[in-house]
Amino acid sequence: ARQGGLGTIPPTPRMPSRQHLRAAMQPLTQAVASAIVLCATLAMAMGRGASSASAAAFLSQTAGENASWAAPPEAEKLDYNEETHLSGMPISIEFFFASLFVLTMASVPAILVGLQGGGKLTKAHKLESLALIGWLTMTLYLFTQVLKFNSSHWTGARPLTLVEAVYLLSQILTTVGYGDITPAYPRGQVWVAINVILALCLYGSLIMEVADMAAERVRKAIERAYAAETDSMTAENTARLSKEPLKQWDVAPSPPSMAPFFKSVAAFTFFATIGVLFWHYYPGEGKTWLQAIYMSVITLSTVGFGWFNATTEGGKVFGAFWMLFGVASLAAVITSFIEFMTHVKAMERRDESAEKLRFFRLMKTCTRPMEQLGDNGMDSYDYLKFGLLLQDLATEEQIKAIEDRFAELADANGTVSCAKIFELEGPPTELLDRKTPRGPPAGEA
Repeated sequence: ARQGGLGTIPPTPRMPSRQHLRAAMQPLTQAVASAIVLCATLAMAMGRGASSASAAAFLSQTAGENASWAAPPEAEKLDYNEETHLSGMPISIEFFFASLFVLTMASVPAILVGLQGGGKLTKAHKLESLALIGWLTMTLYLFTQVLKFNSSHWTGARPLTLVEAVYLLSQILTTVGYGDITPAYPRGQVWVAINVILALCLYGSLIMEVADMAAERVRKAIERAYAAETDSMTAENTARLSKEPLKQWDVAPSPPSMAPFFKSVAAFTFFATIGVLFWHYYPGEGKTWLQAIYMSVITLSTVGFGWFNATTEGGKVFGAFWMLFGVASLAAVITSFIEFMTHVKAMERRDESAEKLRFFRLMKTCTRPMEQLGDNGMDSYDYLKFGLLLQDLATEEQIKAIEDRFAELADANGTVSCAKIFELEGPPTELLDRKTPRGPPAGEA
């Protein structure tokens, strides 16, 4: 008897209905696929101008190469690990959670729609979402019905169950790659390699976009929570800032916050601890404490040596979810640490002497002789330019480009009409015809 999710379960005399279906359909599916491959290879041989004898030899060689792929022994087809069944449930517990994993993966486009709104989705978003769902459907079909895999978890080569398929998919998406389930034959190896590239491109793009949108939603929610307090302090802050210098020379820049790093470390510690407890206590896994710690760290770091991996069906479906969220938490730790160290290094590279020299250079750049002062000085525009440059809100090149553009448009009096700005700086006419009026009000022209 094999170890099931809830203990030792004796082998049942009859296979579950989905295994009966797979056992009945697999010979037909493989026979048709083998016939297609043999016909294609024969056509290629004949198309190259080979003789009938050489074509027959080529066909015989190909048939021998694919004999195990087309008609595997019965013992190989039926070597499935036991899953946990409860009375009254038509499917196993592991199959239920594996289906939940598939629905989670397929719902990524729906989450994108919910976060961004259907009206804001571009054509590229829609095509990418359709491609993702199509890839997921094709991959599950290939893994469970067509391709054959070798593994340390069973004897021989056979297609995967849904539980094993989602376990392998999670390894692909997180790049963990234990290596405990691998394609058995060259055709399967090529198909899996292609699927790896497609998976990383499609899911990498959408998951990053969903994560960015979720973070933006959280940021906006926090801003709304403090909106009332901020509005009440706006006038007070404006009055206070007008009395302070543009640059606080005697105040050291505040050190970067460690809060994001500690939050991400807490999230990673949570997932790593859950993994250690599961791999140690779950029936059938039975890792020692040190082995469970080693497996958790190696897995969530995506190193995936593969010496320790899930050995039960329950462990496989748990690992599928655990790898996705745990790897993401470690990525957050690394990102926040890099951001913190970047800020620290920038503070240490700060050169006060260079900043003082830059101040005097900006004073020379932004001031000009003024008769009423009897000295050099600034008007409101000069001071605005000086403030932008001193606070690093704009570069000298950007300011110079704007000044040159104004000089190009201005008349002899040093002014530019609204009509001229609208004509030379406004959007193209074809864009205006869609949603905006064609020109400014007559009184403003």
